[in-house]
Amino acid sequence: MGTGSHTEQIQQIRLQAGKLNQWLPALLAFALPLSTSVVSVTAALILVLWLIEGRWRNKWAVITSNPVALAVLGFLTLLCLGLLWSDNLIVGIQVIQDYWKIAMLPVLLTAINYRYQGLYITAFVAGISTAMLLTFLVWFDLLHYADVTPTHLTPKTFHVIYNPLLAFAAYLIFHAAIWGKLIQQYPVSRIVRVALFCLAGVMCLNMFLTEGRTGQLVFLVLLGLLLLQIFAQKRMLAILGICFLLPVIFLIGYRYSPIFQQRINMARQEIQGFRENPDTSVGMRLLFVQNSLQLISRHPWTGVGTGDFQAAYAEVNQKKSPASIVTDNPHNQYVLVAAMLGIPGLLLLLLIFAVMFIQAWKFGDDRQRICCAFPVFFLVIMLAESYLKVYETGFLFSLFSAVLFVCEPASSHAETLHSETQGGCLTDG
Repeated sequence: MGTGSHTEQIQQIRLQAGKLNQWLPALLAFALPLSTSVVSVTAALILVLWLIEGRWRNKWAVITSNPVALAVLGFLTLLCLGLLWSDNLIVGIQVIQDYWKIAMLPVLLTAINYRYQGLYITAFVAGISTAMLLTFLVWFDLLHYADVTPTHLTPKTFHVIYNPLLAFAAYLIFHAAIWGKLIQQYPVSRIVRVALFCLAGVMCLNMFLTEGRTGQLVFLVLLGLLLLQIFAQKRMLAILGICFLLPVIFLIGYRYSPIFQQRINMARQEIQGFRENPDTSVGMRLLFVQNSLQLISRHPWTGVGTGDFQAAYAEVNQKKSPASIVTDNPHNQYVLVAAMLGIPGLLLLLLIFAVMFIQAWKFGDDRQRICCAFPVFFLVIMLAESYLKVYETGFLFSLFSAVLFVCEPASSHAETLHSETQGGCLTDG
């Protein structure tokens, strides 16, 4: 009798761990643009509760039935195999640790509740809206930080993260306002749609008050995609809208935002003067890519190994540009992966996003549009930074890959993860 009672207590603890874990991804989504500390603690707690919950057979069924998760695991597997031809094992392990955020995808996939998709998306939008409010308070000189001014609204280099997150949030808001649904089973009222249009407009304004050029670029790309989705049956009208609207938005931003104008002018000058002076923000990125392409040409099929990029880059840099600094990150996800893992690594990276497009096409519901926008978003921003290893965007990738691409068969598995059978025990010990 005592043994049975003890077993039931353990089962109840596991059940409660699973139920709590359904809510924590919402906190993770909210904290992404606001606090890396909260994100770290929440992610650790999700992992601990995931381990306590157990139910490995059902979790394995969810993971192996999800093509996106399998593609990510394939990429991570090759990243680990890259240690075999890497001379610096310690650095290689550190590189793998940089990608632990996207390795959370299987955990998040089996922790989320399919019915709470709208909650997770809303939490993310609420978090970025809060961050946006802080930038406006700084802009109006009502809030003060040591390294933040009305001309530099985000702390330290946070604009590298903030603007891309803002661009994706703006797309989500526009999507909900236009179609009246956050995601398929979450309709919004007419009054809420008006409020969402207003919020999206404020986000557009904020986008050009802050400094992140990558975010501004992907914002315009997502707006173009949105037009294609709105006029899906009238492609010519969509193309005309893109050709007219996007240049107008760019010109308005350039004309009325001194910060945006300064950043665009600076980028143009740095590109023009790259050969004479590569030691600029854009110039260094171009130089990093140029030297990294030398590595790729020397090791096209295996790459230099997971832990040897910096050492191999230093050799090329010494010959090609000895006056410039050595880097461990060329600020381009495609170039970094190709240099480390060769063409197979690059193909596996691209496969992840190809699978996302395929899955989006199969959904055939309102989720399809967002599931297409998500890989487009990452494919664009990864041109300017290795965003899968960046803390906030790495978590954004794993969280939204789980939330958006948990398909119907997988969701039915996920629902059973947190359900009770007769007698109050879980189905799988």
